[in-house]
Amino acid sequence: PPYSPTLNAIEPLWKDLKREISPEIFADKEHFREFLTETFLRLSHRVSFASDWIETFLPDIQVLQ
Repeated sequence: PPYSPTLNAIEPLWKDLKREISPEIFADKEHFREFLTETFLRLSHRVSFASDWIETFLPDIQVLQ
């Protein structure tokens, strides 16, 4: 399907990133970029980010093989 957030491992990261950014007010583009980069890196290094997705879909993927 064209849009399948449950099959796209990046979707939970985007959701968390939007949640972290939304309450912030940035003085300029540079502060926004810095916050965005730091937040993205911090969130993407979480082990649970990928492990939840793997635990959910690994059985289905194994069945397809």
